[in-house]
Amino acid sequence: MEFKEKIFETDVLVLGAGGAGTRAAIEAHEKGVNVMLVAKGGFPSGCTPYAGGIMQAPVDPKDSPDIYFKDVLEGGAKINDHRLVKIFASEAADRARDLDKFGTQFMKQDGKFVAVGGAGVSVNRLLPVTQLYGPAWISGLVTEVKRRGIKVLERVMITKIFTEKGEVVGVAGLDLSSGDFLVFKAKSIVLATGGAGQLYGLTTNPPDVTGDGYALAYRAGAELTDMEFIQFRASIVHPLGLRGQPPPADGMPGRGGRFYNALGERYMKKYDPVHAEEVTRDLIAIRAQIEIREGRGTPNGGVYNDLSGVPEEMWLLFSKFREACRAEGIEPSWQPIEWAPGVHHFMGGVKINEKCETNVPGLYAAGEVEGGIHGANRIGGNALTETQVFGARAGKFAAERALSKPLPKIDEKQVEAERNRILEIYKRQKGLDVSEIRKEVQEIMEKHVGVIRNAEELLKAINELKSIKEKKLPKLCIKNEKTFEKLGKALEVINFVDVGVMVAKAALMRTESRGAHNRDDYPKQDDEKWLKNIVIRMDDGEMKLQSIPIQTL
Repeated sequence: MEFKEKIFETDVLVLGAGGAGTRAAIEAHEKGVNVMLVAKGGFPSGCTPYAGGIMQAPVDPKDSPDIYFKDVLEGGAKINDHRLVKIFASEAADRARDLDKFGTQFMKQDGKFVAVGGAGVSVNRLLPVTQLYGPAWISGLVTEVKRRGIKVLERVMITKIFTEKGEVVGVAGLDLSSGDFLVFKAKSIVLATGGAGQLYGLTTNPPDVTGDGYALAYRAGAELTDMEFIQFRASIVHPLGLRGQPPPADGMPGRGGRFYNALGERYMKKYDPVHAEEVTRDLIAIRAQIEIREGRGTPNGGVYNDLSGVPEEMWLLFSKFREACRAEGIEPSWQPIEWAPGVHHFMGGVKINEKCETNVPGLYAAGEVEGGIHGANRIGGNALTETQVFGARAGKFAAERALSKPLPKIDEKQVEAERNRILEIYKRQKGLDVSEIRKEVQEIMEKHVGVIRNAEELLKAINELKSIKEKKLPKLCIKNEKTFEKLGKALEVINFVDVGVMVAKAALMRTESRGAHNRDDYPKQDDEKWLKNIVIRMDDGEMKLQSIPIQTL
């Protein structure tokens, strides 16, 4: 068997069809260039269609970009890229207005956005949509992409970024439905592939969020930053039918929601008698993990979320969640649900400048795949804002570059090598099953690179992942029924291992606790030594790490 090959040509190629990818495609199209949007799943895809439906933007008269800027830096424990945060805070309100214009239905009063408060927010700045959780927030972007007639290819996994003399010239992809091998020639490429939640067994992320963009960028020569910072969020462990789904509004602290351990103790008051549950997500995750680790967890390995104090009018906003619980035999208004810290968001990612350019000419990044904005911890609502501010900037600058460039040529030897790599995995008759290796990687990450870390566990993770890369990945095999969907899973596992090593190595190098990165062997934040970012790059085929001073204005 040989793959059928198809070739596509475009000015700007956008990889990923979530909030950042759709916004990048719209902005590039606005500049008058040809745009193609590629989605590994359906359209739309990624995390955004499942998001809570709340973005941050300084629209309240008491608020300002300067106040927003300070809140983001404070939430990020001081190591954010100040240049990016300045842009983020300055352009957020305009991007919210764009989204409103595209057709997303925000809550409004007298024609103005309704802005509410939240953890880590000093002024009301969270802008909810009328239907929380689900596709309502991204609906305006989808409508606008369709209105503009932007070409969208669904169920295509990108497997390699091609470069020539250090500049991007295109990508290779696999059609997960037909098995066709696809080659895309492009003048500019926007990476908007999201995070890597599926690297862990418990995650709020959908199945297709597997860190492909991190691995693709790394192998193409791009630098990554802050990969040690992973936001863990309350994720349901029981009932099983809701596993991975976050409780509404992080368990609704401040709105009547409370957390209890298996002993019936409202344990958050032990850590912070004043604020109790009303703290940022990093502290919620760390304190829950301590309770679970020290034997005060529930039978399902979590803690209890008691929502009996939530007023009925609040439940009107979360009616779909309530219906989902009832379908599983639980009435959440009086029966507690069980949750544990699950992976929610990667603060780190591909390193970019103010134009969303990476260090590889022609390669841009936006959304969760890029790093630098959130620092050590992301405040709730900022992920969706990030997709719009930097999605728009990536699309704009990628289009401007494309207008000044001829269509590139791709070296056929690169294409042939990538085609043969994928075909070899597909044809392999004997070896190690994809699903078994995937599960093994997830278990390594959960056991050794979780919410609470130390040098001994991190070294175990690095050694075990390296062993998988050297001894098991060359034997990767699709057993039983050979489908192109399973071939895609095999390619994801290869990405898994590289991304897992990045996270573990960066976590080992940062000998302090800061934000979402918690070391029990270095429990204190060390500003004297660690007001720095850790940058990762490939050098001579090896993964290299370097600490650099934070970027200030």
